[in-house]
Amino acid sequence: MNAQEGLQLGDVRGIAARRAPVALAVAGAVFLAAIVVAAILPNQYETYTTILVEPQTISDELVEVQMGTTDLNERLHLMTMQILSRPRLSRIIDDLDLYEEESEEVTREEIIALMRDRIRVEPVLPELEASLRTTRSEVQINTFRLFFRHDRARTAAAVANRLANDFIEEHIRERVEVSQSTSEFIEAELARLAVQIQDVEARIAQVKSDNPGRLPEDMVSNQRLYERTLENLRMAQRKLAEAESDEAFYRQQATIAPDFGRLDDANPERRLELLELQLAEWLSRGYTEKHPDIVALKLELNEVQAKIARDAAVEEAEERPASPAQQSSEAERRRAGLRATGAKAEITRLEMQLEEVQQRLADTPRVAERLGALERDYEHLFSSFQDYSNKRLEAAVAANAERRQKGEKLRVLEAAVPPPEPTSPNRLLIVLMGVFLGGALGGAGALMTEVGDSSFHGVRDLQTAFRLPVLAQIPSIVLESDRVAQRRRRVLVSLATAAIVGVVLLGAAVGYYTVNGGGGAAQQGQQPAQAAEPQG
Repeated sequence: MNAQEGLQLGDVRGIAARRAPVALAVAGAVFLAAIVVAAILPNQYETYTTILVEPQTISDELVEVQMGTTDLNERLHLMTMQILSRPRLSRIIDDLDLYEEESEEVTREEIIALMRDRIRVEPVLPELEASLRTTRSEVQINTFRLFFRHDRARTAAAVANRLANDFIEEHIRERVEVSQSTSEFIEAELARLAVQIQDVEARIAQVKSDNPGRLPEDMVSNQRLYERTLENLRMAQRKLAEAESDEAFYRQQATIAPDFGRLDDANPERRLELLELQLAEWLSRGYTEKHPDIVALKLELNEVQAKIARDAAVEEAEERPASPAQQSSEAERRRAGLRATGAKAEITRLEMQLEEVQQRLADTPRVAERLGALERDYEHLFSSFQDYSNKRLEAAVAANAERRQKGEKLRVLEAAVPPPEPTSPNRLLIVLMGVFLGGALGGAGALMTEVGDSSFHGVRDLQTAFRLPVLAQIPSIVLESDRVAQRRRRVLVSLATAAIVGVVLLGAAVGYYTVNGGGGAAQQGQQPAQAAEPQG
């Protein structure tokens, strides 16, 4: 190829003629490799079972759903995690004898991971809602498909049905357990709240019994009692003052009361008092001690004092009776003393009562604070107790609905069936990709070979390389023996190519039958894995 003058149409024809064997060899090799790959890849059969989520058959206004519905992503995630749980997959592997050959080489965890890769859950979007999806932000999804892929059609169907049935059974059991656990939890909370309510009631009763008369409801009566006690105290104080005044008055009257029924000689005390008054009067007038009247008066005083002394000596043996005026004054004095004593006792009682009422009024705010805190706790606990009581009734109804399967439930809408044709691999697509890739690699190989070839293939190549004109061109001389040799070589190449192609195709066919167990006949002849009956 003359690289300096560029690629010409004649050069393309020359390159195609010279490099056709290389291009065909590379393209054929890639094509045969694609055929082999398409043949030896194992058939994969994918089937699915459709699971329908049925809403509860009882009105939501009567029974509240225990396990509330979630959005699509959350429900799909929960369903997938439950289906792909390790215990469920391990149990299915053991029951259906899956991956026996792989179990001899890899661990159970790797087998479970392999099985998980072949399971998928997809939501089924209704056609009507799918057409309205552009105008609605939320679409209600209640149908899911559980896909499973395996190299045996019957096994794929059996595993898909088994996964669906196990999931539905566990879903029913889980809902019943959740409803029962909810009821048990509510009962435990009610018992706990009842104990706390009883404790608060006991504490409230204890506070009331420890503080009689100091409760908030006693505040008004204590204030009224305080006012009445204060008024009574004032009245008692006035009575005491009156009684003490009367007592002092009658004591004085009893002392100085004259006895009009007796003479002065018979009443020396009165006579002595009059003489003392007269003596004091005369002394105040200026009489001296030597005045005759003063001397006579003192003599009389001495006589009266002597008489009083004699009378006192006589009274020691025999008491002299008091006069009626003195007896009356003494009686009034005693009555006044009794009134004063009673008034003092009443004042003492009222003061103690007043102090007690004041202490009650002072203690009432503290007691009210304690009772207020306890009553708030009681109201909160009682409100919670009522709420849980209502929830207990709702939980009992919901549990009964779950036991009778009246709530939301799952059922198999379409059971999985063995697919008649393998889902993968797409052998036609692999072969077409081999043809396309082989052509591209063949052309690239021919072009690279031509670029790396430095030999001369025409007159223009010589003229360009040596800058000299070519005077004459000697054509190649082909003898009959050369033609026979070329024909023999072509026949040998064709036979070798046919043999290689035949061997490759035979190997691909043998590999296909070996990997896929003989196709449909082997599929019919193998022992099918029994699928569990779909459950509602």
